[in-house]
Amino acid sequence: MVNRAERPAESRALPFGRTAVCCLALSLIPACAYLPFTGNDETQASDTTTIPVTIEGLPRDLESGARDAVEIRAGAPTSLLDVRRRATQAAGALEEYLASEGYFTAIVSPDLVEDMDTRPRLDVDLGDRFTIASVALSGVDDLPADVSNQIDAVTDELGIGTWAVTEDIETLEKQLVSQLRNFGYAFAESEGIDALASRADKTLELTYKLVPGPRVKLGELVVPDSLKTKDSAINILRNWQSGDYYAPEKMETLRTRVRGTNLFDGIGVNIHKTADSDGLHPVELQLSEGKRRSVGAGVSVSTSDGVGTTASWERRNLTGIGDTLGVDAQIATRTSELTLSYERPNIGRYGRDFSAETGVRAEETDAYDLQGASVSASLSQPFNEQFTLSAGTTLDATRSTDYELRAQGEDDYVEQVTLSFPLGATYNTVKAPLDPQAGNRVSLGVEPGISFGDGEASYTRITSSASTYRKISDRLVAAVRAEAGTFLGDEGVPVDRKFFAGGGGSVRGFEYQSLSPTDSDGNIIGGDAMFAASLELRWRKSERWGYVAFVDSGYAADSIDEAFGEMRTSFGLGVRFYPGFGPVRFDIATPLDRRDGEDPVQIYVSIGQSF
Repeated sequence: MVNRAERPAESRALPFGRTAVCCLALSLIPACAYLPFTGNDETQASDTTTIPVTIEGLPRDLESGARDAVEIRAGAPTSLLDVRRRATQAAGALEEYLASEGYFTAIVSPDLVEDMDTRPRLDVDLGDRFTIASVALSGVDDLPADVSNQIDAVTDELGIGTWAVTEDIETLEKQLVSQLRNFGYAFAESEGIDALASRADKTLELTYKLVPGPRVKLGELVVPDSLKTKDSAINILRNWQSGDYYAPEKMETLRTRVRGTNLFDGIGVNIHKTADSDGLHPVELQLSEGKRRSVGAGVSVSTSDGVGTTASWERRNLTGIGDTLGVDAQIATRTSELTLSYERPNIGRYGRDFSAETGVRAEETDAYDLQGASVSASLSQPFNEQFTLSAGTTLDATRSTDYELRAQGEDDYVEQVTLSFPLGATYNTVKAPLDPQAGNRVSLGVEPGISFGDGEASYTRITSSASTYRKISDRLVAAVRAEAGTFLGDEGVPVDRKFFAGGGGSVRGFEYQSLSPTDSDGNIIGGDAMFAASLELRWRKSERWGYVAFVDSGYAADSIDEAFGEMRTSFGLGVRFYPGFGPVRFDIATPLDRRDGEDPVQIYVSIGQSF
């Protein structure tokens, strides 16, 4: 509630109602408007009626706001008295709007309507516009100097001599409370704004009545009883040391960490108002555990990559420490696989995650056929919220043949075991992985390894990718991605260590792996380098539907220079359907420089954005 007072002035005192307006109705302007600003006839909308009105005496820069202030939809007026009542109420609503813009002495007079067919007219006498004469704070005398200086800096944002606009005055109140909370005053609030109006000077003197409360030092994290999740698995999410000052971002980070476990449906964070014997305020979590099991399924269709189905099963919080056991299966035209995975988060500290998986796979492509079984383990460690390093080891047994070997008269399968040590670095500021709206994502992978068996070879495989997402407007997002890879080492490695391009995962519009080196007989073989890039413009038309225009380019070759030189490009359009969990995409693409034997279009249907 805002307390109001009026400074005595030489001119006559304002009426009580006008005094209240002059002294600032610093609350949301009530939606008490009734008539639109423009329009010639009554407009029917379902079972409601909008009645036109004429307003005289407004400058052009206030017309739009005035229109919004006086417009409502209501049933048709039942009598001449009803029309007059609405015009009077609309005049009051317009005065409230003008007061919010600093015209505290504005008078709006409704013209007397003589019959129901006459459009009501509102005559406006704006009067003078008030300015800010001074801004003072109460309740902050005992703040530390560093806090006081920051509060004063925020106060200065409402400049002396600026127009007394209600929105600006209310915004400053919110900013002052927010700044206090940023400095540890968790329970800071405002008891309102005293506004002293001078009609003679056409000014307002403002006093913000702040109640900082205690400066809160954080203590223990209080975990609910009877959870299936162990206390240790939740306490490791704590992101402060005992005695640290409260900050809103600390609590938001805590919520994000708890939410990221995927273990809880309901999450609440409560700061105890009463300190413990050490002067610390416990932080209490209010949690509701979610379901521990989930199943999923998906379908992908592509004229170049074929048809595929996926199914998954997941058991979360397997042993009460937030760990997850998962099974993923895929059956597709070119690739089928079955994978068992285990993830153990937060080993010793938050963010240090262990993962292991084992699985079997079979691939049948134009370049090679391969069957394999592998087991791998890795450990990842974040250094901040965006940057993560990982290291692991993989043992992969493969049985493969490729068409380069067949061209040399070697039709037998090559059986090999490959031991590799993949290293990775990731920088990621993207918040919504299925449908990115903003942020950047950069990754670098280095995989040294050695193969032995029918063929012995050592190698190093380097891959990198970068993507960025920028909102051009509320509904339009630009997305750019670039990928590159280089192979160094002996040739006798399993064929899937080489690089291929073309198809839904790299360059849409071309057959799967078709943008790859070929031998003298035209058979596709793997390259030692690859480069691909994509640009998408994503337009969200409505809650459920969106559209995409994209350009893809790329090629795999014996070197990066050759990949750049031979790069092919396609153009395409897509439709996105948003069922609530992420977009279902339909893309159609065509080569820009189509050659003999290439299909004019390729079609792709899948879940999630392309990148």
